[in-house]
Amino acid sequence: MADANDGNDAKDAGADNAGATNAGGWYELTHGAGLVRLALIMSCVSLHAMDVFVTSTILPSVVEDIDGVAFYAWPSALYIITSIMGAASGGMVGANLGLRRALGVASIVYLLGSIVCAIAPHMAVFLMGRTAQGVGAGLLVALAYTMVRQLFDDDQRPRVFAFMSAIWGVGALLGPLFAGAFAQMGFWRGVYWLILPIVVIMWVLARRALPVHTPMSGGNQLPWARLFLLGAAVLCVTVSGQSTEAMVRVILILGALLGVAGMLWLDHVAENSLLPSWPTSFRHTVGTGYWIFFLMSLSFAPLGIFLPLLAQRLHGVEPIWAGYVSAVLSLGWSTGSFVAAGASQPMQRVLIVTGPLCLLVGIAGQGMFIATGPLLPLILLIFLAGLGIGQCHVHVSNRVMSTAREGEESLTAGAIPTMQSLGIAFGAATAGLLANVAGLSGGISVATLTEVTEWIYGFALIPAACTVLVALHLVRLIRSTASTS
Repeated sequence: MADANDGNDAKDAGADNAGATNAGGWYELTHGAGLVRLALIMSCVSLHAMDVFVTSTILPSVVEDIDGVAFYAWPSALYIITSIMGAASGGMVGANLGLRRALGVASIVYLLGSIVCAIAPHMAVFLMGRTAQGVGAGLLVALAYTMVRQLFDDDQRPRVFAFMSAIWGVGALLGPLFAGAFAQMGFWRGVYWLILPIVVIMWVLARRALPVHTPMSGGNQLPWARLFLLGAAVLCVTVSGQSTEAMVRVILILGALLGVAGMLWLDHVAENSLLPSWPTSFRHTVGTGYWIFFLMSLSFAPLGIFLPLLAQRLHGVEPIWAGYVSAVLSLGWSTGSFVAAGASQPMQRVLIVTGPLCLLVGIAGQGMFIATGPLLPLILLIFLAGLGIGQCHVHVSNRVMSTAREGEESLTAGAIPTMQSLGIAFGAATAGLLANVAGLSGGISVATLTEVTEWIYGFALIPAACTVLVALHLVRLIRSTASTS
């Protein structure tokens, strides 16, 4: 394993000078070969984004049709677990097979899972399909980040990340309406059949955008033990959300933390690593950037879970619109990404810090208005939090990719969604634990929900504040390596 101070951070200096001419800006990205590559990356991300927002909408129809009410939480749980496992292996799969073949494997796995879901006669078969979908989706998202690293230069990547964030915004706004229409027609299976044309389009784009790659001779075998340990850790996090006993939740979350720590240690001493060297080290840009991804996800995940419920019960928002209150975060994220994508190198360092500050201020402000209103400033503060995430995320992602150690480029890029997903999983589990402590398991009332807001917003401030400190440290790393080069 490479030492944390192996000198590769000197690439930051090059990143500060690369692309100074702006390389054609948005025009180059949205025309010709750039457009084909961008469309391919967005198609990969769209499958995962669509699944997240669509499945929760059609699930009531699914369990009623195939008699699966007793397993209502498992389609989403299995998908989350296996998607994180797939994302963790994406960098290695891409390095072993090359992007085109790896993309083919990932899309076929996802497509087969979708077909199984579409024809499922009962819940056991449907859960098998969801498991395959999770693996395929995780691989696709990790490969999308790897493609950003390999197909675009430093100056263009923030713009690509802006388009990727827009996919999530579109999914949040249109996904529930799209899925609801199919459920209303009594044809929820059609959602899964529509995956086929998307995958076909992806294959066509891949043939145009990606070169043929000869597989590595004696490529690294997937470390199944580490992947299953990671999966078991995420399973503990997920199951903790289903428990009504606070002590059981604590034990499961602690078990998950130990599982992730064990996986990281085993990966550190192994020769066939899933993650880049020292992925949690604050001495290197990559590890510091990963912490930012994890902490930001940890801070906003608990709020996204409860915002629809809080909007309905505390502010009288109609159920059909309540989901869109939390979708404002995605809208802010996309807006921040597009506005910040073309920033100069000095301004990028400013945005890396001001982004987490906006997130922190947005969460603190929401805590003031969430219980008593009014609703408008609450929505504006949700938008501010998303704006902060977007302006920071595009440039931290680019820095992480630009400073990857030699030979670890694919692993470094592919691990970004893994870190984000782990933050979301732990944030969701913590939200469930805090809601239980606040008494939500005893029934939903205004008093109880008010207590819940105090707990979850109080918690969210902690990782948000830590993100500001880590972002300041990242900027110090960037400046120090630039000054010594």
